[in-house]
Amino acid sequence: MDSTKPTLAFFGATGGCTAVVLAHALKAGYTCSALARTPSKLTNLLETAHTIPTALIASNLTIIQGDAKDVAACKRALSARGPIASTICVGIGGTPKLQASLTTPISLTDPHICENVMRSILGALGELRAEGVSTADGRKPLIVNISTTGVSDLKNDVPGPMYHFYHYALSVPHKDKKATEAMLFDAGDVRKAGPDAALCDFLIVRPTLLADGPAKGLQKVRVGWEIPPGSSAQGQGAPGPAVGYLVHRADVGGWIFENGVKNGGEWAGKCVSLTY
Repeated sequence: MDSTKPTLAFFGATGGCTAVVLAHALKAGYTCSALARTPSKLTNLLETAHTIPTALIASNLTIIQGDAKDVAACKRALSARGPIASTICVGIGGTPKLQASLTTPISLTDPHICENVMRSILGALGELRAEGVSTADGRKPLIVNISTTGVSDLKNDVPGPMYHFYHYALSVPHKDKKATEAMLFDAGDVRKAGPDAALCDFLIVRPTLLADGPAKGLQKVRVGWEIPPGSSAQGQGAPGPAVGYLVHRADVGGWIFENGVKNGGEWAGKCVSLTY
C-alpha cells in the first residue's frame, strides 16, 4: 500500500469497465475498497481475468459484502479504511430484459438500478459527513460514473446509421442513466448543492457500445467532452462528443484509471465520450 495515493472505492466492480479500473489501481499500489454482493466472485475475477496476485488483493483491497442499493452497505464500503475514499468509481449496470413491446423492446430487470444505487451512494456520503467522517485530506470526494452515449441533451453522440435503433431499443436503460447523471449534476454543482454538497465534483464517462477484447491502447481512443446543461462552466471550450461505433471495455477502464483516478481534477465537471 502507498499512503501517498488517494484511497478508492468501487461499486459495480464484478465486471465490465469498473473491474479493469480496479485491476489497474491494485497493480499501481492504490488502497481500495469494493462493495460486492458475492465477494468471492470479485476475488476470482481479479485473480483469473486480471492476474492480480492473491497477496496483493489481501493487502490492498477491502471487499464489503452487501447490496449497492443499501445505504448502510454503501457507508461501509466508502469508509472501509476509516476515512471516506477520495475517489469513488461507479460502474453499475442493469440486466437486460427482452419484452413483447413495440415501444420498449429492451428493458431492465430493475429499470431504475443506476439511479437507485447513486441515490444510496450520495445518501451514504451525506450521512458520513453528518457523523463527522471525511476523506483523509478533508476534501470532498470525486465520483467517476460510467454512463453511456445517447443521453446528451446538448449534441448527438450516436452515428447516424445507429441513431433510431439506439434510442428506440435502449430507451429504458438510457432513461435510468440520464436520471443518474442528473443527480450528479445537482450534487456536484456548488451553485445548486451549496456547502452541504456530498462531493467535490463528478466525472461522467460515456463510452459508445462496449465490447470485450484486448486493449488497443489509449492512443487509439478518441475522446470528446461537454459541460452539462446549467453548469457554471457551460460552454468553456468544450469540443463536443466523439462519435463512433465501438470501444473495448479494457480501454475504457484504462482511460478512467489514467484520467479519472490519477488525474481526475483535469476532467472534473465534464461528460466525456470515448470511442475508437
